Amino acid sequence: MEIERFAAIKRRSDMVRYDNHLYIGGQVASDLSGDIEAQTHEVLAGIEQLLLSAGSDRTRVLSVRILLAHREDYEGLNRVWDEFFPAGHAPTRACTLAQLIDPGWRVEMIVVAACA
Repeated sequence: MEIERFAAIKRRSDMVRYDNHLYIGGQVASDLSGDIEAQTHEVLAGIEQLLLSAGSDRTRVLSVRILLAHREDYEGLNRVWDEFFPAGHAPTRACTLAQLIDPGWRVEMIVVAACA
């Protein structure tokens, strides 16, 4: 099986396709001025663009690991999350409190999805 890497640089790839699965590395917001809802919207929109670029979409997301910088952001994260995934297509997920590398990042997501 071929391994296909997307937006690869020396240290990382944004996404890797292998055996009809997509592995999306840690995605964070680039606009750090927003609150948790704004950053979550941006991260999920970026994930959706990666999925679409590989022939997948949000209904094919299998698993998401969420790294959350602040416990008080959990409700805001969930408000955006619940709107993003269509009914019946919620992936498995784990949400962990984490000290993220950039203090402006409020959330980081790591995704595994199916593709055609």
